[in-house]
This record gives sequence, structure tokens and C-alpha cells, in this order.
Amino acid sequence: MALHFVIGRSGSGKSAHLLNEIRQRLETQPEGPPMILLVPEQGTFQAEHALVTSERLSGMLRTQVLSFRRLAYRVMQETGGTALTPIGEEGKKMLLYKILQRRKSDLPLFAGAAEQFGFIEKLNDLFDEMKRYRIQASEVDEHAAFVQEHVDGQPLLSAKLHDLSAVLHEFETELEQHYLDGEDVLVRLAEGIPHSDYVRQAEIWIDGFNGFTPQEYAVLASLLLHARHVTVALCLDRPYALGEEPHELNLFHPTATTFLKLSSIADTLGVDMGEVIQLGGQGRLPRFASSPMLSHLERHFDRRSAYRPASPAGERAEIRIHAAVNRRAEVEGAARDILRRAQSEGVRWREMAIMVRNLPDYAELIDTVFGDAGIPYFTDQKQAVLHHPFVEMTRAALDILIGYWRYDAVFRYVKTDFVLPEDGSVTRESFDRLENYVLACGIEGSKWTNGRPWPAEPRQSLDPDDPNAAETAEGVPEQAPEWAEQCRRRIVEPLSALQRSLTRSRNVQEMCEALYTFWIRLGVPDKLERMSQEALLDGDVQRSREHRQIWGEMLDILDQMVEMLGGEKMPLELFAGMLETGFESVKLALVPPALDQVLIASMDRTRSSQIKHLYVLGVNDGVMPARPIEDGLLTEYERDLLLTIGMELAPGIRRKLLDERFVIYHAFTSPSESLWLSYALADEEGRSLLPSETVRQIRGLFPGMQEELLLAEPNEFVPEADQAAFIAYPEAALRQLIARLREWRQGHPIANLWWDVYRWFAGQPAWRDRLKTVLGSLAYRNQAQALTADTSRKLYGQLLRTSVSRMERFVACPFSHFASHGLKLKERRLYRLEAPDIGQLFHAALSRFAGELQAQHRSWGELTPQECEAEADRIVDLLAPRLQGEILLSSERYGHISGKLKRIVGRAAAVMGEHAKRGHFEPAALEMDFGPDKPLPPLRFTLDNGCTMEIIGRIDRVDKAEGEKGVLLRVIDYKSSQTDLALHEVYYGLSLQMLTYLDVLLTYAEEWLGTEAIAAGTLYFHVHNPLLQAANGLNEEQAYEQLLKRFKMKGLVLADRETVRLMDGSVEQGHSQVLPLAVKADGSFYSNSSVATEEQWELLRGTVRSVIRDIGTRITNGDVLIEPYRSGTATACDFCSYKPVCQFDELVDGNQYHLLPRLGKDEAWAKLKGGEADDGQEPR
Repeated sequence: MALHFVIGRSGSGKSAHLLNEIRQRLETQPEGPPMILLVPEQGTFQAEHALVTSERLSGMLRTQVLSFRRLAYRVMQETGGTALTPIGEEGKKMLLYKILQRRKSDLPLFAGAAEQFGFIEKLNDLFDEMKRYRIQASEVDEHAAFVQEHVDGQPLLSAKLHDLSAVLHEFETELEQHYLDGEDVLVRLAEGIPHSDYVRQAEIWIDGFNGFTPQEYAVLASLLLHARHVTVALCLDRPYALGEEPHELNLFHPTATTFLKLSSIADTLGVDMGEVIQLGGQGRLPRFASSPMLSHLERHFDRRSAYRPASPAGERAEIRIHAAVNRRAEVEGAARDILRRAQSEGVRWREMAIMVRNLPDYAELIDTVFGDAGIPYFTDQKQAVLHHPFVEMTRAALDILIGYWRYDAVFRYVKTDFVLPEDGSVTRESFDRLENYVLACGIEGSKWTNGRPWPAEPRQSLDPDDPNAAETAEGVPEQAPEWAEQCRRRIVEPLSALQRSLTRSRNVQEMCEALYTFWIRLGVPDKLERMSQEALLDGDVQRSREHRQIWGEMLDILDQMVEMLGGEKMPLELFAGMLETGFESVKLALVPPALDQVLIASMDRTRSSQIKHLYVLGVNDGVMPARPIEDGLLTEYERDLLLTIGMELAPGIRRKLLDERFVIYHAFTSPSESLWLSYALADEEGRSLLPSETVRQIRGLFPGMQEELLLAEPNEFVPEADQAAFIAYPEAALRQLIARLREWRQGHPIANLWWDVYRWFAGQPAWRDRLKTVLGSLAYRNQAQALTADTSRKLYGQLLRTSVSRMERFVACPFSHFASHGLKLKERRLYRLEAPDIGQLFHAALSRFAGELQAQHRSWGELTPQECEAEADRIVDLLAPRLQGEILLSSERYGHISGKLKRIVGRAAAVMGEHAKRGHFEPAALEMDFGPDKPLPPLRFTLDNGCTMEIIGRIDRVDKAEGEKGVLLRVIDYKSSQTDLALHEVYYGLSLQMLTYLDVLLTYAEEWLGTEAIAAGTLYFHVHNPLLQAANGLNEEQAYEQLLKRFKMKGLVLADRETVRLMDGSVEQGHSQVLPLAVKADGSFYSNSSVATEEQWELLRGTVRSVIRDIGTRITNGDVLIEPYRSGTATACDFCSYKPVCQFDELVDGNQYHLLPRLGKDEAWAKLKGGEADDGQEPR
């Protein structure tokens, strides 16, 4: 029994010394007592590999490379203890939940958080820490009593210790009687070592540790007493005498403390203190024999002594610092250098490594860049499983049952593909179509499971008498197609069976059995096996292993739940939450799929003595050194206070921050030939980042060192020789080539290098087609090619039958018209009430209102406001079942919206009644169609290219009055938003509808009315419920006057006093409350009045016809330009659904707005008459 130390600074050969000792014993005595190399768990693979690759060894039966935990299970196999049921992290959390529920009344502080899984996780972490530091419930009792009696001002800490003690007592009792906790195996190891023949005969070597927990110290104490000898290797600058206290700023404080603690244990136990072998001396350490700069870095890391020789520059430098424009440039720069070393210097992949302080910041970037570069790599971290389709399917299935079949949960479940049948009877495409159907029809909740047939998709018409309504001849509503019902059954049947089983379950065990049966019914094991095989065929060994391991891990979670909570009654929500906690706890430990790979690791986790070239990324302020955070149940102050009264827990934030220097030192000195350091200047969102203090420290050690800038791509200031670095691998070279050629096309010079790169790709059969494809992007203009005459005729026909709104869409953007009416692309319909639906309801309600009054031979003016409200309620109730598949009847929220809509329609009807009282115009037609076989014929045009065009449509409301000049007609359109007739929009063709409708009425007046008619006006009636307010309040009369003002119609009226009188007989002088005009004392109109003379109305009719004819010609000529208009701040793209299709972008060649300047009224009339043009673009 003896304790030996092998100490030395980083790179002094400690690990090699231990391995050589083991090899020598194996060479001289291949058979004999056991030899154990004890290393951290993550280092067992590398240590074992280092041993077995020794050329002189014929075998190593005597030797085992073990971690503390694996040694514990080896001893328990011999001495007993393996019969206990193992409990994992998820099992302990479940046990804690059970205890918290049982003891809730005794826990004044913890009771409120007893069902919060985040709290349970922190409590479990604290109990694990207490176990590692050998703190038992009885000790917590003592410390709680001491704090309560002797420490003032700490009631919260006292309450925490009280509740912790209560829970920990019961937790310990449960574990001792039934389970084997992973944190307890070291306790059992320490107890079992005296009874283990295996350990008593063994020689022990310990390597790779900087410190130990109290549990591990107890194991080491037992080993010192019973093993033949123990040799410990520590990264330490010198031996320390018993009683000597290392300064807290000492770089080697962690290992010095460990050295003194082990020495004290040996002294206390009476174990012989063997030799302390100090390696390295004053010369250059073995690791840095050929690297003077790395040797200087190691020797003077904490001394700030400058390196005197001139530092070599560029690729020959042993230490290089890089500032990268962003993290991606960092990773790409490191990848280029790794490839250079592998290709030019013959360095093996396994001799290079990347280390970062916070791996999640870089993991995805490394996956992408290294994958493109073809660099084999292994990421040394345990893999979480929440991303796995099997886990996601299970979570989504439980969310469906808990959340009453919400859309998002259902299709999360579907898209994992576990619901797809093996026979292909239902495909993924079918489920995609089902998703569209479900969104359009609002299928949620009981609609999935009530067994009733689903309805057909809702139609657009709100007319109860529409012959195209979604009903069969027998009056039965149409049903969804059979394929939708088939998909529905495929989703619902397994989940309904699961729900029934869970509902009938009497306890957690039966709930777990129900979930297992559900998995088997879906064929999960077979599908996972198939997924594993597919991943293997694709060459993704790591993903294949994930698929193979996940089934066992999921079963372990169920086993843990049954073991911990099997007899408990638990609501489904809590059961799902416990499973979620279990899923979050699972981490898959994957071994490297090959030996020759670049290692990707976190600085504080990985130990490797084989690294020649190390790349440390992310040397940024706040990242390196890492800033510990306080997020446990005990604050930093409370931990310090407990330490002063004898309760030692893990080092606090201050100690961790000080120890970061040692972590950085150990990482920076791990390579033997070169060290690459880099930091990012900005993050992914462009926010600036600062270099770490460590960068300044390295600059101080090497004053002549020049930083290198890592660019995302070369620019004109980068020499041609340096640009060659950007062609390190084909994917990057092709990407950069295209960027350089684009610059060349824009007139910028590029290096000759890129023409060589071009010729290389052109000469490679494997890349030639890809090059041709991407080169096409250089000449790419984001513009659609005009349709040929033949294609246009096939698409639209020789006879173009179209609506005015379609004409306006074309003027707004020809491509938008092509997408909607040529390609007939449609947005995915959603089951929700939107502005167009509300506008449609207003149109239908007011039209029906007027139609029924007409049928009853009544006038708007005869109705009282109360009658208007009652009639509005009745009509909206009649129309509601037709709107968006009964959406207004689907919930209380929509019921409230329905009430608001009734009030709006009622108020609008009442105002229209007031308008009718003030004038003499009466409705002559409602919802009047014009087109073939309609009450009025279409407007017909013969186009310049020989095609014929017919304009069809429906006019909301036509009013008529008899005047001295004859029959007057006006068109009224109901709008749910404020709308006006802007003359410049008429001129450009953006606002043609109302004037075209009036033109149709005037053109066919003789056929319809038997006499010619005169244009009286086109007016927009804004259907809304305005908020009336005034600083001093309003009486009833004032409120009514303000209401009429807010409902004043917009548009254009004939500039004729008689016509105005027939529309609003109350206006003799001043502003009309009905029309958009004001009358002077002499009977003329103010200049801001929206009026037009008869000549101007004829001018407008002629302009509109000319514009429509031009639009029709352009459509039939195949014009599909991506050319949206811009007028002021408004553009055609503002509310366009087709932006993802056209991808219009002003920064892209070929994309420019068609500018349409806003015009004043006089300027617009001048344009309409053909006056002087301004600098703006004319309509085309």
C-alpha cells in the first residue's frame, strides 16, 4: 500500500510515463495480478486505444481501462449490489415528484413549486451535488438547526434547509431500500473495495483528473488502504508540503488542492507516501520539443514574459490569432487550414482537433461546413433525443389528447411519418392535402373523433338560394371526399385507442402499458430499424446508431416510471409532463464511428494527448473565460455561508471563474505542434463581439505576432496568392467562383486564379453540369418571359372573358395577374374570419336588405332605426351559416363578432335610410350581373391582335331618379374600408371598376330601361361602426350629425345642381352630409368637391375603354412582367399573395417598380384630356 505521484506541467509526459509503466509490466509479465488505469469516463476510449496500439505488446489481459463508475460495477459484480434496480436521472425526478406530492403539507416553502418540472430538476441537481459531496439528510438537519438558532437574517435559507431535509430524508430511504442511484455507486464502490479480491491484488494508475469530489476521495482512500499501490498523475508545477496552502490565484490551484488532499488522506490512513516523480525540469517539455513558441506559452502562461525571438509569421507560425468577420468565417477558415495540413503536410485527421468553450454556438456551423468540405469529424458530446421523430411523435400524440385535437399537435404527429402505413395505401401527399382541407374547414376538437362525416370545403357564395351551395339534391350537406376520411381514420384510430386505454388506466403502470401498446400498433420498432438501415446506406453511421438506441432509451423511461410511480393515480397532463422530463434527461452516448477523425470538443470535457494541431474557436469576451451563472436552489451567498459552518458543496461562482484560467491553460497547451486561436467580430445578427482578455494575454507573450483577418469571401484588397485559400474544397470554391464572376460581370476586375478555377470545374465531368446550372445565375434576371401567342391563346382563349378587378390587378402587376388568373395559384384557405369575408357579408346583407324592401314595395326611408337593427339581426343570422363553413357559429368568440357585425349592418342600414329620406334616388337593381346570358350583355372589345375581349361582372347596387334632363343613374358600392375614386388611379388603370359599371349601365340603358340614361355618379358607401367622440361630450342631435358625417359617401358626382338635389335635398349651401361636395352661395361647387361635368364623364368613359382595350391587348400578347407599381408609399406588393413566387427584390437585376406619380385633380384632368406630360412614366 503506497501512494505515488507523477506530476509535471502540461506536456511534460505524465500520461506517457504511466502508459510506459503499464507496458513495461505487461512486457515482462503478461500474466499476473490486475492492473487498472482509472481515467474520466469520456477518456476511456482514447486511453484504451493508446494502450492497444503499442507495437511491442502481445496482449493486455491483465489491464483494464476504467472510469470510476465502470470500476464500481466491476466491484459490485464481485461483492454484490447489482441486484438493486438502477435508477436514472428521469427516475429520480419522478421519485422526487412522488415525495413532493406526498409531503406537500409539510413543505411550507416547496409546496407551491411541487408540480413544476423545472423546480424538480433543480432539486434533483442539488441532491446529486450533495451526494457527490457526501452530505446526508442528518447533516442537513444539523445545519438547518444551526442556521435557525445562530444565524440572523436568513429566514429564507432556514426554510430552504428545513424543506430540503424533509425531502432528502424520504428520498434517501426510498433509494436505500429499492434502488441503485448512479450517484450512489461510488459509495458502494468505497464500501465494496475492502471485500474485492480483484482490487486488493491490483495496481492502480490514475490519469486525466484535475480534481475529485468527496465521493471520489472516499473511493481513493479505500484504494489506498487495499490496493497494492496507487499512482496518480497530476498537471502540477511542483510538489506541495502538507499544510501548505496554494494561493487562490495560483494557476495550478485545482491540482495543487488535489495533491494536498490526497497526501493528507494518505497521511491520515497511515499509507506510505511513495516517490513523487516530477517530470519536465527546466528545459523544453517533451510535447513541445519542436515547438519553441508553444513551449514559451506553456512555461510563461501565467507570468506574462515576452517571447524574445522573432515570431514566425503566416502558416509557419506555431501560434496564430485570427479575427473573423463572423462565426461562419471562423469555422470556414479553420476548415481550410485543416484541409491544407491534411493535403499538403500529410497530417492525419485524428491529429487535429477543434475546441470551443461553448459547443452549441458552433455545432451546427461545423456540421454544415465540415460536411461540405468532406472533413471526417466526431463531436464529443452526448446527443439529446428531443429532436428524434419517435420522441416527437410521442410528445405530439399526448399533446393531441391533452389539447383536444388542436391542428398544430395533430400535424406535428402526422409529419413524423410514423402514421404512414407500410403498404402505401395512404401517402405523405395525401396527408399534405388533408392538412389543407383541415385548415380550410377548421377541423379541431371533437370534429376529429365524433364519427360524423366531415363536410365538403366551404363554398364562397353567401346566397342561401345559390344552386351551387354545398348540398346534394336531397338537401343533405355535401361530405368530404373518401381520401380525406381514409386519412382521418389512419390518424384517429390509433390515437382514440390510446385515449381509451389511458382513460381506463387505474395507475401509471397501466398508462405506460397503454403507451407501449400504441407504439407497437404503429410498428415503431420496425420503422426505427428501417430508418437505421437507410441512414447506414447513406453513410451516416452516427444517425444509424441513434435510431438503434432510441427504442431502448424510450423503454427505459417507461420502466423508470413504472418502478417509481407504478401504483400512483396520475392525470394525463402530469403523465405527459413526467414523460417530457424523461425525454429531456436522455442523452445518447455515441462512440466515434471511425478512428481517423477530427475531434470537435468542449475545452473542459475532452482530454487527448494525440493532438498535434489545435484550433480554438470563439475566443470572445464573455465566452472565454466562461462566466458561471447562478441558477440553482441555493444562491452564491448561501453557499458561502453554509461553507463557513461546515457544509461543503461544489465550488461557487468565484472559484469556478478563477479555475477557468487552468481550463484555458490546459486546452492551449494540449497540441504539440501548432495552436490556432480565433474570435468573431460579430454574431449571426450582426451585433459586434469583443475579443477575450486571453487574446490580449497571448499578444503580450508574443509581441511581434500579427493577427490575421478571416473574411467570408475575398475582396479587391486581398492579394491573389491569399485568395487561393478560398478554394480549399470544391463546394467553397464553386460558391466563391460564382461570386467573383458576378463581380466581373459588373465591371470589376478579378484575379486570374478564378479563371483557372473555372477551367478546373469545366473540365471535371462530375462538376460540369453543376457549373452550368450555377453559371446560369450570373445572367439571371428576375423576370418572367413573355408568353408566346400560341401559349397565350391556349391559356386565355381567342375570346378573353374577364372582370374589371382582373384588369386592375394586371395594371398593378402583370405577373400577379398571370399567377392568379393564368396559373390559377391560390393561397391556402384558412378557417378564420378575415377582412374579405367581412366585406362579403356586408355586401350580401345590405343587398338582401334592399332586395326584400323592393319586394315589399317599401323604401329605405320608411324604416325606423329599430326596424333596421331588427332586420339586420335577422339577415345576418340567415347568412351566418353560409360564411366560411359556419365560422360565426363555431365559438362564443365568433358569436360575439357576429353581434358586432349585426350592429354595423343595422347602423349602416339606418344611415342609408336617412340618405333615402333626403333624396329621391331609389334602388333600380341589386347584385345586377352583366355578361353572356345575364340581365345585361358584356362590354365587348375587338383587340389589335385579333382577339376578342368581354368584360363581365356584378354591380352591387344601381339607383335611379327622374330629372329634367332624363333618367339619372348612379352606382353604389359597399366597402368595409374607406375608399375613394382618385382620378390619377383612373388614368393609370388602377381604379376602373365603378366607371366601367356605370359605362355598362349607360351603354345598355335602352335595352334595360327603354330609354337613354345620364351618369349621375359613382359612390362608395363605407360600412362601419364609427366611434363618436368630442372633448365636451355630445348630445343626441350632435351625435346624429357626427354619425352622418362619418358615413358621408365618397366618389364622383355629376356637377349639376338638380342631380345633387335629387341625391341630397337638404343641401342648399355648404357641405353635404351625404355627398362628397359643398355648394357655394351662388349655386356653384367648391373646388374640393368631387364633381364632374357631363363632358368630363364622357371623357372618363372614353379613357376607361381605351385603358381596358390596352390591358386586354397586353394580356393576350402574353405580358407577364414582374413589374409592380409604386405610387407614393403604396405598392402592388403591399398585400400581394404571390411575393414568394415572383421573389421581387429591387436589389436584383431586372426588378424595378413601375412608378406612377400621384397627381392633383387639375393635373389628372389634364392628363385625361391628353395635356402636357410630366416627368413620370405614362401608363402602358
